[in-house]
Amino acid sequence: MKVFRGKIWAALGSLMDHVGAASNKASTAAVPDRALLTDIEAAIARCTDGGGGGSVGDDRHVHEILFLVSNAPGAITFLSRRITARLEAARTPATALRSLLLVHRLLRAGDRYFEQDFRGLWASHDLRVDAPRCGCSCSPLAASGAGVNYVTASTVTATGACSFLHGYTAYLEERMQWVINQSGNLEPTRAPPQDHDDKPHPASSYDAVAAKELLFKLTMCQRLLDVAVQLLPDNNTSASAAARSAFGIVLRESFKVYDAFNEGIDVLLRSRSVGRLSKSLRVSAQEVLRKACAQTPELKEFYHKCKKSNVGKITEYPVVRVVTPAQASAIELMPPVCEEDGRKEIGGAGVVAEENEGDAPFESKLETTISAVWVEFDDEDHQAGREFTGDDHSS
Repeated sequence: MKVFRGKIWAALGSLMDHVGAASNKASTAAVPDRALLTDIEAAIARCTDGGGGGSVGDDRHVHEILFLVSNAPGAITFLSRRITARLEAARTPATALRSLLLVHRLLRAGDRYFEQDFRGLWASHDLRVDAPRCGCSCSPLAASGAGVNYVTASTVTATGACSFLHGYTAYLEERMQWVINQSGNLEPTRAPPQDHDDKPHPASSYDAVAAKELLFKLTMCQRLLDVAVQLLPDNNTSASAAARSAFGIVLRESFKVYDAFNEGIDVLLRSRSVGRLSKSLRVSAQEVLRKACAQTPELKEFYHKCKKSNVGKITEYPVVRVVTPAQASAIELMPPVCEEDGRKEIGGAGVVAEENEGDAPFESKLETTISAVWVEFDDEDHQAGREFTGDDHSS
């Protein structure tokens, strides 16, 4: 009996040793190596410590950071917190701008798993890009001091850089809510909000879901374009290599966002199914078009200024189509219709189709019914039937 108990205790001890060794390996794998963290922090410093910050040569440091983070799953949290610490410790707009530019480049250069984790850390506030403390004032009068009636050249330069910094911060806050899809285009990530204030209109569920997704995407496009338009750097700010690089990235991303916006507006204006949507969706469509009437001329003027000043050394700009108030009014004046309205019968076969067949994305399915059909038989058919049933009487 004592020998049996001894074997049990020996087996339990061996099992505990095995479990302890496995847990130690797991904890070692979860915590990145100290040398790896040191390499990551050194790469962050090379990207943000000036002396060529924002130049094309910084791309190799960005890829170095991505390579180091890919070797340790927990290293991305350390990366986010170190960038946040540098932003909070920045005392000049140039230093803070280089840190924000690093965030933007990592967001664009990483794969979709890195991008997802990076945005998750931004949502949990481990990564913060909002309002870095830059040690200068956005107001020239406030920076020049009370009772002084002049502004020095250094004050103007600092004010322009600080203004661009806060605009770029606002852009990144919106940009964190977008992802790069497989085709290389930007698309918003958050799901459209659900409507709880009114009952759904008797329209097809496909129409309602498609319209909600379209209006959500258009609204997100307008928000991102709004902050991009406010980012045009002045002559003093454009002297910074980091500012030129950041604005070039913003400008190119705005082209893709506007292409998606223009395509969505075209679908909205051509669709005849807006009247069958719920009241809240019709109001959202009207708000998008009213905002587009004011935003598209501003965006057209913004691209004209950028092209004229050769900002970012970009030669090809999209042609902005200005949305007119007449186009917006056409949607507002469209009366609500029922599901049965706007339909017509085609032929006598009972096929019913809507007038707006093919309107994207609010197309409706065809409905097919079966009608009675008279079939006439000849004499040979009657004879064959009598032989089969054994009936000798003529019909």
